[in-house]
Amino acid sequence: MPRTPSLDALRIFAVAARHLSFTEAAAELNLTQSAVSHRIRGLEEELGLNLFNRLTRRLELTPQGRVLAQRVNRAIGEIDRSIVDLWNNEDDAPLKVTMLPSVASHWLIPRLARIRQRHPDVDVQVIADPRLLDLRAEGIDLAIRFGRTPHASYHATPLMGDRVIPVCTPDLLQQHGPIETVDALLAMPLLHDSATEGDGSGSDWQAWLASCDKPNLVCQAGQHFSEASMLINAAMLGLGVALARVSLVADYIAGSALVCPLPMPVSTVFSYHLLGLPEHAERKKIATFRTLLVAEAARTEAFMLSIGMPRPIAA
Repeated sequence: MPRTPSLDALRIFAVAARHLSFTEAAAELNLTQSAVSHRIRGLEEELGLNLFNRLTRRLELTPQGRVLAQRVNRAIGEIDRSIVDLWNNEDDAPLKVTMLPSVASHWLIPRLARIRQRHPDVDVQVIADPRLLDLRAEGIDLAIRFGRTPHASYHATPLMGDRVIPVCTPDLLQQHGPIETVDALLAMPLLHDSATEGDGSGSDWQAWLASCDKPNLVCQAGQHFSEASMLINAAMLGLGVALARVSLVADYIAGSALVCPLPMPVSTVFSYHLLGLPEHAERKKIATFRTLLVAEAARTEAFMLSIGMPRPIAA
């Protein structure tokens, strides 16, 4: 009977089994691909078993590898949970939550007071970053992501879909209105979020026009901004009409700081998810914060449904 391999070798195997790729496992573990391959080969020799079938351009687990991966993941998760339980002060630390700067400024932060009112013990450290940070590598608890289906290596909770809608200040609408057609809207000064153009989210003017049966219209004229927060700030200053995600402007519409000159919302292809590490998903503070965010997202989504008639974009 072979001796029990080192925990380090088993952890490398578990990561490789999750990705079914030595290259992706190496990236997660900050090792070289050859180092991961060498450690897996050594583990197989030590056990006297083939754990992977090495096919052309891909890996697959053997039946023995599949069983071992399931049990190693379960054991590592239990070890991680035990260490967390032994860390007496872990629940005293703020939750580190990362997201896009626009989501932080225009969605989460305005809701933190209500979250703290319901659960005063939930403190949050907001990490606003345009990059998709690696939660494990950066020591971050949670991420609010706007995108397609999240990576399977994270514990993912759906939060809400989103819609885009034209918005501007009441004064600007009064100068140009009333606006009753798409053509009339396009005659107003337009504001663009350059980051959404071609990203597949369905959040840009061309996607909105296509959903309005105007796919051949071109609307590149106007001010362009590289980030949604700048776009919204420009709209608030009366510089033009922004095509904005309702999630980010819901509070301004509710407070009448912004209005919809043509209330024709269109569903985005992307949606919001809350991501976390699977081994920490049931930590009390994380589970509480997740429940609070789901409730806040439901309130926002209900408000979206109250605006006009949404027209879904074909994915």
